[in-house]
Parts: sequence; structure tokens; C-alpha cells
Amino acid sequence: MKKIACLVACAVITSCTSDIIEPKEPQVPDQVSFSTHVIPIFDLSCNTTGCHSPGGKSPNLTASVAYDNLILYGLIDTDAPASSSLYVKITTGSMAQYAKPGDAEIILKWIEQGALDN
Repeated sequence: MKKIACLVACAVITSCTSDIIEPKEPQVPDQVSFSTHVIPIFDLSCNTTGCHSPGGKSPNLTASVAYDNLILYGLIDTDAPASSSLYVKITTGSMAQYAKPGDAEIILKWIEQGALDN
């Protein structure tokens, strides 16, 4: 009886399978919009209480003033997008730890497309 129970247990354990779920690659849209794609990144990772919000660290990245502050603080360089301070900070700089997969690619593409306030 013990042998049968052991065989059944072994069969159950070895018959289990699991699928490895690969994380999805973030999708970067063909056309990046500041309001549709960039602001949600700021809302999720940047303009939380005590960070880049009113009364927090500069620049204030809340939706109503984010674009003006990015320009005011010189964080965007449309001539050399990958050298833009905003992009550098979220890829290799002090804000890299807060960026989610795909954030840097979206922001870089937005800058490459002229960093429009759209």
C-alpha cells in the first residue's frame, strides 16, 4: 500500500507543469503625445508627494506645468535627444531607479519627434 501511495505521489508531482510567463516588452507608439504618453509616466513615477510636485523638488512635473518646467529648466534638447537631461536622468542618472520599462524609450521618442506640447 505504501508503494502505491508513493508511486501516485511521484506521478502527481512529476506531472505538474508550469508555463514561464515572459514579461511583455513595452510598446512605444509611432507617434508619442506629451499628454497621452509622457504625462502618465510623470504621474506614476515622478510627481508624487515630496518629489516633483508642488512644494517638492524642481521641476514640478504635474500635468498643468510639466511642459513649461521642462523647457524652463533646459531638460530637453531636440538637437541631441539622447543628450537631453530628462532622458539622461531616467536612463543612467539619479531618476533611473524610478523609471519603469519603456519609460525612457517613450520619452526619447517624444524628444526625437520635436518634444511638442501635444
